[in-house]
Amino acid sequence: MDPVPDQALAAPVATPGRAPSRDGRRVRAETNRSRIVRAVVDLVGRGELSPTAERVAAEAGVSLRTVFRHFEDMENLYLEISAALFDRAQPVIDRPFPSLGWPELLDEIIDRRIEVFEMIAPYKRALDIFRHRSAALGDAHRRVAALSRAVLVQRIPPAALDTPHLLDLLDLLLSPEAWQRLRESQQCSVEEARALVKAAVAAIVRAG
Repeated sequence: MDPVPDQALAAPVATPGRAPSRDGRRVRAETNRSRIVRAVVDLVGRGELSPTAERVAAEAGVSLRTVFRHFEDMENLYLEISAALFDRAQPVIDRPFPSLGWPELLDEIIDRRIEVFEMIAPYKRALDIFRHRSAALGDAHRRVAALSRAVLVQRIPPAALDTPHLLDLLDLLLSPEAWQRLRESQQCSVEEARALVKAAVAAIVRAG
């Protein structure tokens, strides 16, 4: 399907002789911004970690000028992209865990995290490019890390949490950064990386 021209998005139902309403302009701006966010997410998902404004405009079906106007607010744009990624991962995160005991539950936690990490991998690389220049993206990154740790705290039995360093080590091994290191720097396949993470987690649990 051909992209919808900007003009079609711009035209609220107008009374003859009246200028377009402010509400109409706001709706158009929000529609264009949503298209731009979706375009960036789709381009990054196809491997373009830092797509040009021209590529985004073509993908979104909006004018280059519109893209430049929204790209002036890059920090909020990438925060919106971060939120869109969280929405994509939410069904996996919310999926009920089977009623497994400890430490068998760890296998399910690991598999669930790997599914999310593989889903968000190209987007994480793209956001990492900007995170070190953006206080807001840095804050968002820390909130996600805190949430991931809180999920572990909820799943690990209280008695196991008394084991020195267990929570910190699991938090490290089950982080997206550890997974990224295995997949990119060490060039492991998904299954090779999965086996390494599970072996490391099992060794830590046994040692505790």
